Amino acid sequence: MGILTVRAPDSQQAMEEVLRRLGPEAYILSTTQRDGLVEIRAARDLPVVTPPAPRPVRKDDPDADEAGDFRRLTLSGLSFGAAREAPPLRREPRVQTFAEMLEDRQRQQARPALVAERNPQPPLPATDPDEGFEALVRHLLPSRPATLPPRLAIVGPAGAGKTMLALRFAALMMEERPGAEPVILAPRIGGEPADARLRHWTRLLAVPLERPPLDGIGQALLPRPDPWRPEILDLSCSPGVTPEALAETGAKVVLALPAGLSPRALRHWTQAPAGSLICLTRTDLWLPDGAELAALAASGLRLGWESGGTGVVDALWRVDADRLGHWVEAGEVQGEERS
Repeated sequence: MGILTVRAPDSQQAMEEVLRRLGPEAYILSTTQRDGLVEIRAARDLPVVTPPAPRPVRKDDPDADEAGDFRRLTLSGLSFGAAREAPPLRREPRVQTFAEMLEDRQRQQARPALVAERNPQPPLPATDPDEGFEALVRHLLPSRPATLPPRLAIVGPAGAGKTMLALRFAALMMEERPGAEPVILAPRIGGEPADARLRHWTRLLAVPLERPPLDGIGQALLPRPDPWRPEILDLSCSPGVTPEALAETGAKVVLALPAGLSPRALRHWTQAPAGSLICLTRTDLWLPDGAELAALAASGLRLGWESGGTGVVDALWRVDADRLGHWVEAGEVQGEERS
């Protein structure tokens, strides 16, 4: 049995390389951080541990008795060693747990740095004399920090990163609520297979993955939302479900929107039930500009989360006034540089 060792800048690239070379049924033996890289050891089959050969007993050995047990001379006198049991012929390898991987990632991975910024559009003209940063905070941020609901549904345009966001919510639930066992439901329209990355990450995080038919979502949900078994609905492949129908099931709707959308596109996509929270994705690549923030504030929805980076752990954060102020200041600095 060959063991494959893959090193990559982040865990997602490493897992994709394992998937490409060993296929979806590979076993993850370990996940470690080494020299600033993520190292994953994987194999197609579990290793077979061969027991060590027994030590031969010589008849002329003065320390051996007739039964073959070795005698040891100690301070209290002569003692006999206990009989040793043979190790099992097949031993399961120790696989790194999600908690250990979480600790490694938190030690090694800081908040993702901004790697690219687009030229922002000028902010929309203010029509209210009370407009300003305080008004933006009042209209855009919830009165209290966003909480993790026992049942949430992720909707949004194609390419917004809804599948990765579902995994990140599951990881955050396990981190902030020890003992919780989240489950991801990815409804299917027909017999299409699940996304390979979704299957691998749910397997690595030990998170159950269920794929009920699209018309049977109601039967797949628990009768009542359970905070210790939170349900996360990934609707990447299910465009036929409306946010209103999801709200009727008791699910908190999270609208995933990639940072960088134009105000016109935002006005189209922010048609969601009252109480829905917006999660801006790909904020490591784009900074939302003044016009984008103004369009979000005008939608009546609240901005609860931001997500960025390529991994699953430590890639989802709550948006607060400090983070919002950073976006506004960055837009003002860029505007001064252009002028």
